[in-house]
Amino acid sequence: MAVIGGVGEGPVSQFVVINKQIAETAIKEKIIDVMEDPAKNIRQIQQPSPFSQFIDIKV
Repeated sequence: MAVIGGVGEGPVSQFVVINKQIAETAIKEKIIDVMEDPAKNIRQIQQPSPFSQFIDIKV
């Protein structure tokens, strides 16, 4: 386990290291997802909102 800023290997530094590893994994997954299908994000943005059916404004 890596030592963070000379703090040691206490519970707080272990918590930080574990969260850093989780964050790095999540970011790598997002990067891979975008590289495999760059237009996926655009398609998701263009989809109608599921809440749009509740907003029925008549003029």
